[in-house]
Amino acid sequence: MKKTKQYAILLGILVLLIWGPAAHAQSDPGDITLGAGLSYGERFSELGLHLGGYYVLNEDMRVGGDFVYWFIDSPPGGSNTYFEINGNFHYLFYQENDVTLYGIGTLGIHRASFDFNGFSGSDTELGLGIGAGGEYDIGAVKLFAEPRLFLTGFDQFGFSFGARLDL
Repeated sequence: MKKTKQYAILLGILVLLIWGPAAHAQSDPGDITLGAGLSYGERFSELGLHLGGYYVLNEDMRVGGDFVYWFIDSPPGGSNTYFEINGNFHYLFYQENDVTLYGIGTLGIHRASFDFNGFSGSDTELGLGIGAGGEYDIGAVKLFAEPRLFLTGFDQFGFSFGARLDL
């Protein structure tokens, strides 16, 4: 399982590094994009399901949100649930040749809960994060990769990658 995670992370990095030249189709104000992918969190050393989308404000800015459900192993006789809901601001600083690069500011709610042999507990924290992202437009979909550092909440470095579709 660890090798699979390492290969997934390497694949995401390669997506960012290998771009071919082509005509660029920029997003217009009011455009909506939805996507899905995987996230990896260094604190958990586990994968998570990443769902999100954004709304284009203008040629340089967009806002959106994402939901990450972390696949944390539960002990026998117990269950763990970890997820985060984030609001994101993207500032687009490069858009050429089907490549978009952007900075990310994130504010979210991070929740962890457990139940073990009748004992349960939970914790909810405010998550504040910064990061960067890249998209590569291959026509029908946009591949994305986003490294992010959360300074509060789950306090971890994370990496998300996947695909997005314009509505």
